[in-house]
Amino acid sequence: MSECCLIQFAKRPIAGLVKTRLIPELGPARALDVHEALLRKTLNVLLESDLGPVELWWDAHWDDVDAMQCFLIGTVEPSHMPSARKLMIRYQEGADLGERMSYALTQGLQHSEKVILVGSDCPVITPDYLRQAMSALDHSDVVLGPAEDGGYVLIGARNITSLSLSDMAWGVETVLQATIARAGDAGLSHQLLPVSWDVDDYSDYLRWRQEEERSHSRVD
Repeated sequence: MSECCLIQFAKRPIAGLVKTRLIPELGPARALDVHEALLRKTLNVLLESDLGPVELWWDAHWDDVDAMQCFLIGTVEPSHMPSARKLMIRYQEGADLGERMSYALTQGLQHSEKVILVGSDCPVITPDYLRQAMSALDHSDVVLGPAEDGGYVLIGARNITSLSLSDMAWGVETVLQATIARAGDAGLSHQLLPVSWDVDDYSDYLRWRQEEERSHSRVD
């Protein structure tokens, strides 16, 4: 049994079906580019952290497995390729997002002492943030990475046998508090990481672009 499993939830990259809130300003093709860039960034951060096995959970099956393999080959940075060879591909199961998350967390805990799950929308998750989450699970049953919009960018657990995330309202500002309440009702302790943010709408996209430009300026 490994100490920690890292899970990334991702939507298949299909123009018009991803980052739909960006389409009015960017169009479907550029919105797809944003989705793919965020997906790549997140996956490489998980691989770079070297905290344990990484699993990529797609929202639906790919019709063309070869196309998926080509996409992943183009996604992983060369320095992370050795770790990527062990990348496990899974598919989300459940009637709603909460049910799919609960299922993935439960599956991860079958072979790891801790499991950390992230989406593919947060451009500022770092290996250190993941390490903080892993350390938090030494003392708490559940760890959450709050988002500025009232949701969360990360959930981790070492015990969720009595925690249900199904039948929750998602995409609203009460998601984090609702999850904390459910953990409390289940008798589970929790810990919060520093607040982060993700790219949902055009203002988030512009913020991300500015962050990237500042980062490149510091490097130069």
